[in-house]
Amino acid sequence: MRSGVKGFDGQKLAEARLARGITSRKALADMMGRAPSTVIRWEDGETAPEGPALEELSKALAVPVDFFLSPRPDVGTTFFRSLASALKADRSIQLARLSWLEDITAVAGHYAFLPEVDLPDFLNGVGYRSLRDEDLEDIAQAVREHWGIGLRPIPNMIALLEQIGVVVASEPMETTQLDGLSRWGSDRRPYVLLAADKQSFARRQFDAAHELAHLLLHRAVAEDELVENFKLIEDQAHRFASALLLPASQFPAEVTSASLWELERLKVRWRVSIKAQIMRLQRLCIVDTEGATRLYRSYSAKGYSGSEPYDDLWPLQQPSLLADVFRTLVDDGGLSKEELRRDLPLFAHDVESLAGLPPGWLSQEPARVVKLKPGSPTRGEERIGQLGEIIPMSRR
Repeated sequence: MRSGVKGFDGQKLAEARLARGITSRKALADMMGRAPSTVIRWEDGETAPEGPALEELSKALAVPVDFFLSPRPDVGTTFFRSLASALKADRSIQLARLSWLEDITAVAGHYAFLPEVDLPDFLNGVGYRSLRDEDLEDIAQAVREHWGIGLRPIPNMIALLEQIGVVVASEPMETTQLDGLSRWGSDRRPYVLLAADKQSFARRQFDAAHELAHLLLHRAVAEDELVENFKLIEDQAHRFASALLLPASQFPAEVTSASLWELERLKVRWRVSIKAQIMRLQRLCIVDTEGATRLYRSYSAKGYSGSEPYDDLWPLQQPSLLADVFRTLVDDGGLSKEELRRDLPLFAHDVESLAGLPPGWLSQEPARVVKLKPGSPTRGEERIGQLGEIIPMSRR
């Protein structure tokens, strides 16, 4: 018979361990001064920790005790930019963070109406493996029409995603090979987690559009299919993002010359990087291979590979949905921060990071409101004669 705290979920222990970058169960056992076999049995579900040991786990992994007592529901396939084995530990961290984002969203959704999910099936029964380039162009145009964008530039992809019901978060991932990840959650809501490392406005625009492509085109893809067809799936997401941000029926008409100066001008209007524009022009046969090579050489010669024009001027667009919900709950909803902390499934620092709240916001209680008496004189109106009596002094 299994001993220990009833309801303990070993998978949640593994999730918390990996979320903290502890890649081995032995490492966690060493931190706690316990035998590796003990942690292994906990994670495998053979035994459960007793109360004091559960408290130790809570402190070691910086998660509430209750975190380990609720099972993790099944979710859809998670899409990453790279499946390289060297990034397995990094992917494990972000997988856990994405699950935690869903946990936080559940609390927000308990108190407030979140935007309805508006991501229809644009494939019309066609499998993703059958999609041709022209199909991706058509779907991108259909998406624009459905959301009322028309042929205009998309000024902020993050705001668009949140408007159509996607929950977005941004955190440092400490690697340049994981720009973002996405999946459909167990609540049938789409989630996107974007890297905050070495980002620019234009790059984030493309990353967000890329993750949107996975949510729209690859919702039915299973884990084994992702591994088997990874290159095709990533290429489709890339092509769709390009078609969405730079529509074929409008963008080429605004290109008066295939020059770097011209693409700098168009970057201001379309909010898409110069490099992505070059790739789009080549894909639309506006420039040939030789012309694209010439543009890339000029691009490198100007040092744009490190930072393009305007990258240091445009502030990075940030998700705001969850932060707005929690601020409204506290400011106008009659919920104290202490009550909100009790409802949340994670400690404050994780919630603040994933929800886009300032560090320490959940721990700061509002200042005391002091009510002044009516008619109290200000310092400038103080009557000097009432403050004391002037006594004449005589000389001797």
